[in-house]
Amino acid sequence: MNNKLSTFALAAFAALGFSNTSFAGVGEGGELFDAYCSVCHGGLGEGQAMGKALTDSVANRLSDKELLLVISDGRTGTGMAAWKDAFSEEEIFDIASYVRTLQGKPGLSLGDEEAGVSDDPMVIAGEALFNNSAACVSCHSYKDNGGSVGPELDGVTARLSDSGLLQALNDPSASIVEGFGAKIVTQNDGTVVQGRYRNDSELAVQLQSADGRRWVTYFKDRVASVEDASESLMPPVFSTLDSKEQEQIVAFLKSL
Repeated sequence: MNNKLSTFALAAFAALGFSNTSFAGVGEGGELFDAYCSVCHGGLGEGQAMGKALTDSVANRLSDKELLLVISDGRTGTGMAAWKDAFSEEEIFDIASYVRTLQGKPGLSLGDEEAGVSDDPMVIAGEALFNNSAACVSCHSYKDNGGSVGPELDGVTARLSDSGLLQALNDPSASIVEGFGAKIVTQNDGTVVQGRYRNDSELAVQLQSADGRRWVTYFKDRVASVEDASESLMPPVFSTLDSKEQEQIVAFLKSL
């Protein structure tokens, strides 16, 4: 389990006097949601241009503790802001509980360890590396968390064998996933821009910015050249890790 998530959730419950099976205040959560969240996520959590749906299968799969952390700390690489400085812990519980009712559930209930959450120290350490010092999450996502410059990693072991996974980590350019290729744009002033291309036509090419948040259009008649990149955008992060850290990252990826 994410230690930060566990500490936040359980300590907050204890501070507020709730038992592990207490439900948060749905009514208050609804008022806060309408005032602050509906502008991006829609009045019924159906999603808007600025925010994803909260009632789809991805949101439904979030554990209660994961949902609390999303509201508290936001989501890296997305427009989801962190609300921990704006709302109290109790208010965050209330909003999360209201989101659960939008999903057709009775509310928020934090019990003991949830089924399917790994307690393997190697997996836990690998997830911490993935999200922090290795910074893999800035480009890759899992459980709808992270960037979109690289492929999402949920179920990666169903797509790659053990040897294929190691090859992807050690030599990402050996086999680039379809749809995640890069283009190199050389502008008239000599500036070179490289990024994942999202659209390419006779007139223009669109590259996704490094932070994944913008698609930048380059008109081909206004630049010096547009070329296919032969190498993956993925930096050689795995090779910079020591052997123990590499094992931890692999263990985490295999757990997805």
